Amino acid sequence: MSTDSRETTPGTPERGTDAQCEHVLARVYEFLDHEVDNATGDEIRAHLTDCEPCLDRYDVEQAVKSLVKRCCGNDKAPDHLRVSIMTKIQVTRGTF
Repeated sequence: MSTDSRETTPGTPERGTDAQCEHVLARVYEFLDHEVDNATGDEIRAHLTDCEPCLDRYDVEQAVKSLVKRCCGNDKAPDHLRVSIMTKIQVTRGTF
């Protein structure tokens, strides 16, 4: 008997592949911030509908974003800080 955690039982949605999950989770913040095009948004929504582990992760990220927004109010970071952070994120994404 296989111990693959990706097995599904009849009648349950099939989970995504590791590559699909990586793609969705890499873009989850862009998706949350409505920074993806319509086609990519549709692709991510479809994946989240079919993949419970990714949906769980999305829900956590959405809750964190909501908490940060609530705690930080409408404070706006200086433009130079935003650029610095976005550069570091891109570098980090490129190393995975």
